[in-house]
Amino acid sequence: MGKFDDLLLKAKDLAGVAGNKAQEVAELTKLKLQATQMRNEIDSNYMKLGEIIYELNKNGTQNEELVSMCVAEIEAKLKELDEINQKINEMKKVVKCPDCGAESPVGSLFCSRCGASLSMGEDSRNAENFQEEEGAASTSEHGISETDAPEETETSETSLPEETK
Repeated sequence: MGKFDDLLLKAKDLAGVAGNKAQEVAELTKLKLQATQMRNEIDSNYMKLGEIIYELNKNGTQNEELVSMCVAEIEAKLKELDEINQKINEMKKVVKCPDCGAESPVGSLFCSRCGASLSMGEDSRNAENFQEEEGAASTSEHGISETDAPEETETSETSLPEETK
């Protein structure tokens, strides 16, 4: 019965993993739907702003307060959309290129589409700083590690100009 029990446990584990994955997919779909609805609201607000400006110009009047309110509303919606998109990217484990908008896996240093440098998350920066500090002890003042630096011999010293000695 030991093998049957092991099989049963593995089946339960697999069912749990499948359930978790299904929940993740449902949450991701929900966020994508929210993003689509937010984009529709933003487009609607742009249309309203255009109509307001058209009517104001048609009548030869100005209402900076009304225009500013519409712009502020659009900015707030854009901020909400950005937050939703960040959540989506976290769930998909991707980062967006700041230059071209292409998605790359988390941890990528450069964009696979345009080659732009991708900003790293705080955890990656901390790890990189730790590695740099640890490596600084074995690096010479010229940025060459001691293992990479050529061995100095008497002939190499005598061939250098006086200013570099």
